[in-house]
Amino acid sequence: MSAAFHEILLAAARDEWEAMQAHRFVTDIEADRLPAAVFRRYLCFERDFVETALLIFGHALVKAPGLAERRWLAGVLHALADEQLAYFDAVLGPAEAELAPVGSPPAVTAFREGMLAIAIEGTYAEIIAAMLAAEWMYATWCVRAAAGRLSDPALRRWVGLHAEPAFLAQVAWLKAQIDALAAGMDTEARDRARACFRLALTLEIGFHASAYPDPGG
Repeated sequence: MSAAFHEILLAAARDEWEAMQAHRFVTDIEADRLPAAVFRRYLCFERDFVETALLIFGHALVKAPGLAERRWLAGVLHALADEQLAYFDAVLGPAEAELAPVGSPPAVTAFREGMLAIAIEGTYAEIIAAMLAAEWMYATWCVRAAAGRLSDPALRRWVGLHAEPAFLAQVAWLKAQIDALAAGMDTEARDRARACFRLALTLEIGFHASAYPDPGG
């Protein structure tokens, strides 16, 4: 029995996947030692990216092949605009000065622009592959972290958002989408999807490192 395409994507980006799963940001959370200033800095960058994610999934909705996919994506957009942005407003405060990153590091800009470029220039399958990489990665380590001790209530809630059934259902949907799409993809299209999956993980590694004052350390 041949492997599902989402498993092929993961196998082709195993190094990047493992690097993200063992990222300092992830291991610090799992050990309940993430500095509060690092988490707050990360939240500022991540809040900014959630606005970009709205655009990314908006492009996916426009490029989606059918009504069923568009209805699901409309739900994703609602969750981002409602639940996730509400979390940031509650934790950071609604003031623009609180929410805006103080000079986005290059890796944060690269993540935002790289992911948005996939959405604008890529196919529906390429968008799905990139977002699968990002969301599957989050779900994997957040499920682990949610099972441990997280003393910061805001951090515990953030991890919980990515370990709860609704988010896991989103990851399962993305996997099913890319698997179904793969049946109609030629070799070139499959290669592009693999490249987008890997690129998303590479960009995530740099993005999360930027939350630290010494991102290379």
